[in-house]
Amino acid sequence: MKKPNKEHEIDLKSWLFKFRSRWYLFAAFTFIALAAAYVYVKSSQSIYLFHSTILLGDQETGSKKAQELLEILHVQNKGIKVEDEIGLIKSADMIKAALHKLDFSTSYFIVPDHWLNTGFDIIVQEQYENTPYIVKLDSAGTQLVDIAFKVNILNDKEYELTVEGENVPRYNFQKHEVLGYVPEISFKKVLKFGEPYADNNMHFTIVRAQDTNIAKPAKKLYFVLNSIDSQVSQRLASLHIEPIERESRVLELSSKGTIPDKEILFLNTLMQTYVDRDLEEKNQNGRKTLAFIDSQIATLTDSLAQSKQALSTFRSANKISNIDVQSNSAYERLQQLEIEKAKLNTDKQYYATILSEIKDNEGFTEAVSPAVAGVQNPILSNLFMELSTLNNQKAGYKASATQINPMLKEVDGKIASVRKAIIANLENMVSSADISIRDVDKRIGALEATLAKQPENERRLADLKSQAAFVDKKYDFLQEKRAEAAISLATNTTDKKIVDKASFWGNGPVNAAPRIIYMLALVIGLIIPAAYIVLLENVDNTIQGKNDISSITNIPFLGVIAHGTKSDKLAVKNNPKSAIAESFRSIRINLQYLLAETDFKVIGVTSSISGEGKTFCSVNLSNELALSGKRTVLIESDMRKPTFSKYFNVSEEVGLSSYLGHNLPLVDVIQKTEHENLDIIPCGPIPDNAIHLLEQPRMQQLIQELKKTYDYVVIDTPPIGFVSEYFILMKHMDTNLYVVKHKYTNKDLLNQINELHASKKIKNIYIVINDLNYDKTYEYGYKRKASYYYV
Repeated sequence: MKKPNKEHEIDLKSWLFKFRSRWYLFAAFTFIALAAAYVYVKSSQSIYLFHSTILLGDQETGSKKAQELLEILHVQNKGIKVEDEIGLIKSADMIKAALHKLDFSTSYFIVPDHWLNTGFDIIVQEQYENTPYIVKLDSAGTQLVDIAFKVNILNDKEYELTVEGENVPRYNFQKHEVLGYVPEISFKKVLKFGEPYADNNMHFTIVRAQDTNIAKPAKKLYFVLNSIDSQVSQRLASLHIEPIERESRVLELSSKGTIPDKEILFLNTLMQTYVDRDLEEKNQNGRKTLAFIDSQIATLTDSLAQSKQALSTFRSANKISNIDVQSNSAYERLQQLEIEKAKLNTDKQYYATILSEIKDNEGFTEAVSPAVAGVQNPILSNLFMELSTLNNQKAGYKASATQINPMLKEVDGKIASVRKAIIANLENMVSSADISIRDVDKRIGALEATLAKQPENERRLADLKSQAAFVDKKYDFLQEKRAEAAISLATNTTDKKIVDKASFWGNGPVNAAPRIIYMLALVIGLIIPAAYIVLLENVDNTIQGKNDISSITNIPFLGVIAHGTKSDKLAVKNNPKSAIAESFRSIRINLQYLLAETDFKVIGVTSSISGEGKTFCSVNLSNELALSGKRTVLIESDMRKPTFSKYFNVSEEVGLSSYLGHNLPLVDVIQKTEHENLDIIPCGPIPDNAIHLLEQPRMQQLIQELKKTYDYVVIDTPPIGFVSEYFILMKHMDTNLYVVKHKYTNKDLLNQINELHASKKIKNIYIVINDLNYDKTYEYGYKRKASYYYV
């Protein structure tokens, strides 16, 4: 029966032996790993990390008056979110805007003249400002992008350009769009430096660099034209942005790249583009204010010119130069009333405009201040100041709270109340203006009735003067406000600020150092073969040695037979000092010692399957018994696959099948051999039914007669795992040898013999390990040192 499994223990010496026996795997994998590491180190460019920081600010920049002016047509911002700003900086549109300011459309590469580049372009390096040539693109023409343009410099005046590819994009750098694809292109032509080249797909000029000494020995030079989309993808992959701390408004921008100058320039340009765009958006609000005032001034300019022209024409036509004191007084009062009426109309128009905007646009109340337009109303000013304070509170809550926050709802309620108060005040002011205008109209009517009694010319002159004065005052008022708006716009600043410009981060490249790579390669080169050996050992279910035998069966272990070659079939006789002969000598001695107290003569030799060396063991054991002076007969009972002819010069015409099936006398089937004291009974003609012959009583008679004549009878039986003849023959055996082959016999094949042994159906059985290579097993490694005893 199979022994119960014991707790596994790691036998370090055994594993070290297994590793040492396959030292060539470690040498091969280590060499391959180090070679791969060398290629990686040589082909990889140094990657550097670059770092910069930018401050987002709180969006409360600029003077108070500038803010008031910009709020006339602008809804106040409600704070910023750091995550939104990070997304804005990393947006494709922002990166495109930065790349448009840079000249990264052409990438230059060099394949150095290195032995690794003999067959393939393994080492490829990007160049920036140290290229031996410069490509100048004609942005108005079509270009081929994302394909290599190979440049072979022939001399200082000429170069050879080669382009080969399929489905190559045709690109327009002005519109930054793909115009189509070239299915296949194969271009090779010698061109001159400095001369433009143009065709349907390419429009550029290649000039020789002024400093020709910067050129390195190169196997190949080429450049690639990059579309804006490919540049954006490349930058997005290497760009990383995050706050320096949680809740911080200072962002850290980092990027990785192989060209320091390009990475630093890109980071600085990206930050400046972000700052400039923020300032531009803020300036748009100021420009809206200026545009509104300019439109009003443009209208008044024409009216002012017309009124002055009409007054001048009237004076010239009627030759009017002076007016008496009474007329002047009346006209002055009328003029004052007209001015007062105009002022009331202006105020009413402004109040009505603000009231309309407030009702139509809820966000307008966050921007308008009546003091800016010259209207002095303390109550309304206080309401707008209170509204501004509430909006600031709401913006603060929104930056750190959700929409369901009670404080935010309370502020919204206050804002709604103040807004209703503003609307009510504006409606009252409009109504008051209407009442005041009707009152002024009454007084003007009374004064005009008085003036009607004066000469028509004097009245007409007063009208013209009054109209011109009104237009002139309104024009001056708008000019003053425009100057204030322009000053505010000019002094407007952004709340974004570059804190640290891009610079190196760390003391050197961030990719692994060559020493670390080589160490890692060495470790991998040792781990892979070790893992492979461990895997093989774990999946190998064959017999490895005596320890395997003792762990899977209770059958006693008799000994091992050394590994040999095909020429060692009869090693016991032909080479008695060999390791194989010594192995059989040891098995004979052990067998005789174990059975010294019993009268055993019949020895059966079997195995699980064919190929385990059963016949080899039976032949050599018989020779060993014969050499020890014992008369021995060897019977070949495997009548399905006889193999004695490989070991002896025998006749296959007669044998065991002849004795059992044709009743030949024993003397006719026994054949002498050239080995002293050794006779054999071969299989003979192969019968149709071997089992039937072996079951006959004549087989028992044969064994009994042989035991009388010989000291030992050795029976080479069929494999127990294939046929059932062994179960018929085992009743004739005094002892049984079960042969397993080193690294060949599967452990599961021993289940059948274990069951026979456990049920005591077989007696005196011993296991022998055949073909054991001492160099490949730790258990018998010591025998390698004793090899000189066998020669």
